[in-house]
Amino acid sequence: MKNIFLIGMPSSGKSTLGRSLAKALDYHFFDMDKVIEELEQMTIVEIFEEKGEDYFRKLERKVLKTLPPNNRLVVSTGGGVPCFFENMTLIKDRGMSIFLDVKPEIIAERIVNSKKQDRPHYNTNDPQLLKNLKEKYQQRLPFYTQADHHIKGDNISLEALLVVTPKKSDA
Repeated sequence: MKNIFLIGMPSSGKSTLGRSLAKALDYHFFDMDKVIEELEQMTIVEIFEEKGEDYFRKLERKVLKTLPPNNRLVVSTGGGVPCFFENMTLIKDRGMSIFLDVKPEIIAERIVNSKKQDRPHYNTNDPQLLKNLKEKYQQRLPFYTQADHHIKGDNISLEALLVVTPKKSDA
């Protein structure tokens, strides 16, 4: 019944793996970024541009606070969620957390290959993309490593997540 929070850098696989994990465990999938976009009727990039990062971070906190503990949720958090306010404490109070630790080089490749411009801090055409990702990764690492579980790899699999999550019969 414990909620499962996936944390990590943008493009680390939180949403993709989260959907698969929720299905495998018979949990509900909750994508924080998608919920915020629906609430605001704007994309994340538009929120950053029009209302600012501080406003966005407060929205993340507000959405996080609405999630009840032990509700069979797999939550894909935004990449910065654990790094602001006391969100990591709130995440740990509401369930278990898993850090999807993917190297910045792989994340940069995924962002460039996606062709989408949906990351407020990362532009696919930015020649400093990898440098910026490495810096952000180092800044966020102290928060991410507070997670209950740490899974490292260039291509994290559903099977790797299932090893550390409750079994369907235990949930």
